Amino acid sequence: MKRLLSLCKAAEEGGQVLIIVAGMLPVLLGMTGLAIDVATYAGHRRSLQNAADSIALAASHELPNQAAAQAVAEEWAVKNDVDIDDMTLTITTGAPAPKVHVRIDSSHRFAFMKVLGVDSRGIGASAAAVKVSYGGGAGIVPWSITDETRNSVVPGELVTMKYDATGVDTGNFGAIRIDGPGSKTYEESVRYGSTELACADTTDGCTTEDCPGDSCAETSPTCDGPECTPQTGDVIGPTRAAVDFRISHTSAECDTFEEVFGAPDAGGKYRLAEDCNPWLDGPGKCTSNTDICSRRVIIIPVVDEFGSGASDPGTITEFALLFLEGYDGGKCQGNSCEIKGRFANAELTANGLAGVYDPDAALIFTRLIE
Repeated sequence: MKRLLSLCKAAEEGGQVLIIVAGMLPVLLGMTGLAIDVATYAGHRRSLQNAADSIALAASHELPNQAAAQAVAEEWAVKNDVDIDDMTLTITTGAPAPKVHVRIDSSHRFAFMKVLGVDSRGIGASAAAVKVSYGGGAGIVPWSITDETRNSVVPGELVTMKYDATGVDTGNFGAIRIDGPGSKTYEESVRYGSTELACADTTDGCTTEDCPGDSCAETSPTCDGPECTPQTGDVIGPTRAAVDFRISHTSAECDTFEEVFGAPDAGGKYRLAEDCNPWLDGPGKCTSNTDICSRRVIIIPVVDEFGSGASDPGTITEFALLFLEGYDGGKCQGNSCEIKGRFANAELTANGLAGVYDPDAALIFTRLIE
């Protein structure tokens, strides 16, 4: 009898549990549906933001040509499954930099929240990209050429630049100090690019008059605004070792000028291939042996004239892009080193200090600003 009563009580309690579960089931299903709707809404928002970023960046390459920027923006909208009618494009071409602003406004339909009377909700994303002259940054190779030399070369053609340890006046490129003095510091800077920031005199906050105290755009311990002192002493050996390193540590996919830059456009501008852009993914791009790495592509300062010592520095006026071809046997030893390379008036995607946009600048870059 007691056993029978026990079984009856258990059955009664089990029935109560079933009733509770049945009562909670709609709540549980509702919470699950709400979680799914929130997740899909967030995923849709990320997708729209990625699309806005891509459209703005692609269109900014065509600036200041408004019609071309508009066409590219619409092309990339289609590529990203964005309805052109949902996109608002604002293009400005005035100083200090031409800019593309993209706004996408769409709607997201809910699968489960409609039972609560919420069928859809507005969703949007925005992005802006600018085109500026390269005003400086980290990663600079501390070789300087004069404005006269830069203006005399034809982009894409092979040139030979000579460095002479007895004095820059006898060569057409000179070593300068960005990260600091000393041949070891110089070699590291040539191998990997400077760790400190250098800037041109056209960059906001580069001249000492514009940046009192420690607010200058440059962070170099041996530069004073855009004025950087020459690297004195014999650095032929470090130059040779650093160039050898850059040549031997460049991937086969990026070891020719044609692979890196292709052909120039109608205006004579080159476009740096994304896979060969060492600045696209930040400083770590070339740290892995599996990375496609382009250490032959370097940025060097252009100066008004060579300085003759610490008391007579040269002034950086802009920056130039150089593809290293190396040096001939026996041409980088003793007191001189002849480096071969090809300059490219180019546009690239990079992070750096923004200079006032100049269509004739040797180096122009685009970047997202929001």
